[in-house]
Amino acid sequence: MKHSTMQRRHLLQGLASAGVAGLAAATGLGPATAQAAPAGTARPQDFDAAAAQEPLLTPLKGVSDATGDRDGTALLRGRWPAELRGRFYRNGPALFERAGQRYHHWFDGDGMVQQFTLADGAVRHRGRLVRTTKLRAEQQAGRFLMPALGTHIQGGPPISGPDAVNTANTNALEHAGRVLAMWEGGSAWGLSPEDLSTRGAITWRPDLAQMPFSAHPKVDRDGHLWNIGTAGRKLVVWHLGPQGQLLGVQLTELPFAGGMVHDMAITQRHIVVPLPPVTFDFMQRPADGRRRFTMKTGEPLRVLVMEKADITRQRIFELAPEMVFHVGNAYDTRDGEVVLSYIGAPDASFLDEGAVALLAGRRHEVSPSQTRQLRLHLASGRVQTQAFAGEVEFPRVHPQHIGLPARWLLTGAAWPTHAGRAGSGPSLGPSFNLLHGVQLLDTHTGRSRRYDYGAHAIAEEHVLVPKPGKTGELDAWLLGTTFDARRQATVLNLLDAAHIEDGPIAQAVLPYALPLGFHGNFTAA
Repeated sequence: MKHSTMQRRHLLQGLASAGVAGLAAATGLGPATAQAAPAGTARPQDFDAAAAQEPLLTPLKGVSDATGDRDGTALLRGRWPAELRGRFYRNGPALFERAGQRYHHWFDGDGMVQQFTLADGAVRHRGRLVRTTKLRAEQQAGRFLMPALGTHIQGGPPISGPDAVNTANTNALEHAGRVLAMWEGGSAWGLSPEDLSTRGAITWRPDLAQMPFSAHPKVDRDGHLWNIGTAGRKLVVWHLGPQGQLLGVQLTELPFAGGMVHDMAITQRHIVVPLPPVTFDFMQRPADGRRRFTMKTGEPLRVLVMEKADITRQRIFELAPEMVFHVGNAYDTRDGEVVLSYIGAPDASFLDEGAVALLAGRRHEVSPSQTRQLRLHLASGRVQTQAFAGEVEFPRVHPQHIGLPARWLLTGAAWPTHAGRAGSGPSLGPSFNLLHGVQLLDTHTGRSRRYDYGAHAIAEEHVLVPKPGKTGELDAWLLGTTFDARRQATVLNLLDAAHIEDGPIAQAVLPYALPLGFHGNFTAA
């Protein structure tokens, strides 16, 4: 049943209110409780001592207000194709320290968007902190003010809305003439593609101000953008046209409240959203200030499949419990099935422990993740599951195959032989954020092809860039960054997808190291 315009507006206003109330309740910040809980930050000097022993930790030090703007021209190696022209974006947490305090959780840092411009035989880099409401307030105050996902901050003001705590630190996508810097629970922030200057929070319609616009939108081959946002038990679905115009916004109820709903997929007809049984208990504050993320005992991984035209027409599939951060792709079949690929982990240990250990410079083993592919039969509710070996994360497909059948799945990959390696300092161990290579998985045969950058490197998310005039999935380049601990520098790498085992055909070495990023996208010139 479809809601009228007035009913939908009331529901959306309720969702916005739920988001504000949920943030306030989750953090415990308000006039009566702001002083009650202990500060939850760490000591920068403890991380510095660990980083002095382990060179791989350098990019997790982060930037300051003074170093958050970077410009440089990379040193080129190999052959950069003249026909590869455009802008490659990365985004991730970057500012972790203020006034002698350090965040506890990797996800808490203020966002910094990186832009690599490929043109005229050169690779130029520009990096800018996103000037969010939170960042500007804390720059003026000279200290942390607002609560974060994994760190409690003592004595801050009450939360005025989702964008008061929005770090814009998870993904960057150029769409319809502006760069979207995205987070989980608030607005997308708009940046200029010309100089990465912050234009401000994006309001798609006046009554939708500060509505959750999540970090993993999907853009189909025609330029239409689909996204979700969540607050409490409410889920909103966004549809933007190729020129950035709002074409639709719909609302539905989730099976349970407070879950970690991070990513989504589209098909030609459907929107597919994994709902892992992971909840937050922000009111529980251990002595070290960490938040708690819990897998709900006895609760399944749910996969919500909704029709794009009317998301109240939906089906929920239940599977064995898993944590899901990222999906690869989805598509419809002629037999009435939806095929979904994603990366699953048996628990939430990275959320609650691994991301905390990294920012403290400690080793911590987390449960490995692996690729799964589901066949969801819409009429019968039957589910077929196929698992693929290999510890991987950050799945991507050819951009012209988003929502359509795709044979090849690109991921970052870990090599167990790199874990626990001998050295003078602590080993960081295997986890999905410390990947050392890239992999192309053939989902038809289960065989994979890989390239290993080596134990001295951290491989970040890579993307597939189609070669001009080509249509095959492997008629593409792989483009992505690595941190090279030997050089203490960030490197932009270009590989040929059809010959991934040969490694980079070209590299662009920056004269400095950038903070590790989460996600980004390429825009052709």
